[in-house]
Amino acid sequence: MIPSLRSTLLVFMSLLVVGIAYACGGTDDNGGTDPVTTGTIAVTVRVDGATQAGVLVQRFAPGSSTLAAAVSTNNNGVATFSAVEAGNWDVEVVLPSGFELDQGEQGRKSVTVVASQTTSASFNLVDAFTGETIEATGGLQFSPSALTITAGTAVRWINASSVLHTVTPDGHSEWTAATLSDNGSTFVHTFSTPGTYQYFCQPHVGSGMTGTITVN
Repeated sequence: MIPSLRSTLLVFMSLLVVGIAYACGGTDDNGGTDPVTTGTIAVTVRVDGATQAGVLVQRFAPGSSTLAAAVSTNNNGVATFSAVEAGNWDVEVVLPSGFELDQGEQGRKSVTVVASQTTSASFNLVDAFTGETIEATGGLQFSPSALTITAGTAVRWINASSVLHTVTPDGHSEWTAATLSDNGSTFVHTFSTPGTYQYFCQPHVGSGMTGTITVN
């Protein structure tokens, strides 16, 4: 091979190797592997001992009121914050309507994130709601679909599925249409005036997902 051509090929191959390494972000300036500086926070929320989906958990810098991130618990009751910079953080649970912190529980906790590791935290809540509860189910129905109550009673609708539902008034304005976006989402309304109040789920009314509240 002609010497000049061989030299040119060697230079080209060297530049190609450096370019690939740079594009992949796999090496630092000294040719070593870039250090990992982030970890994961996994926060479990339980209500009366059972994991609870749809509960919002927030992340803050220590002692800060400026929100860094917010994640809702999944169907396993876990809110996962990924790619969090290593160091100290605060996590805080947002109490859904009708739920309270368990005795001795704190609503905001400090956690320490270690690079490449998962840091765990948990919150224990209790269901303190004293009214009537209606579930919006994955079977596309309200359970119970018909409910009779006395004036002054609060009714809570809770999404018991991973399907989006609504609680939409049918022919009245007793409440404004509410969205139950995911599993564990709730909507609460207190009925003060006697009467019959019909409602439906907007996405699934064609499947017969309707309900009636009778207030005496």
